[in-house]
Amino acid sequence: MQPLTTLTAVAAPLEIAKIDTGMIIHTRFNRQYRRPGHADYADAFLHDLRFDEHDRPRPDFVLNQPAYRGAQILVTAADFGCGSSREGAAYAVLDYGIRVLIGPGFGDIFFGNCLQNGVLPVVLPQQAVTALWRQLRDQPGARITVELEKQTVTDPAGAQYRFEIDPTRKERLLLGLDDVGVTLRHLAEIDAFEARYRSEMTWLAP
Repeated sequence: MQPLTTLTAVAAPLEIAKIDTGMIIHTRFNRQYRRPGHADYADAFLHDLRFDEHDRPRPDFVLNQPAYRGAQILVTAADFGCGSSREGAAYAVLDYGIRVLIGPGFGDIFFGNCLQNGVLPVVLPQQAVTALWRQLRDQPGARITVELEKQTVTDPAGAQYRFEIDPTRKERLLLGLDDVGVTLRHLAEIDAFEARYRSEMTWLAP
């Protein structure tokens, strides 16, 4: 996955509470083939909020408004990602182009799936989230800076908010390591073990 260190990007306010994983990516999209590194789930992200029943963009939805198109940071309401454990929800967030989610709380499994796939979910107090919403509404297209190393969010006015993150998750995001990447860091030791194992257990060799 792509490393995440510092991101300064357009942020969009999504002031709808309890958007569950079924809304983030509807079940009908789950069978769609996804190639890692491609934006295959981009259209599926919040599809029924972004589009009407005829697949026409809803002009009043925040992500369809010109100032917020291309946003890489989404400031969400409470319990974003609650509901089922479908990992496709995290894929959809990433494929749409969102690298950071900021909110007062997230669904637990969704939270872990995001971290595993290179999306940083930042938990801030509701008061801070409300302040961010206000600034983003007042200044459409405004940018927020997220510094993972310092664990800070800097709002458009320059105020900073600190967030917490598990040290292991932080290191993986900074280095761009998923579970496979972590395993490959130990490839030399794995190869050495396999060679020794085959030499000692010759009866296992084909």
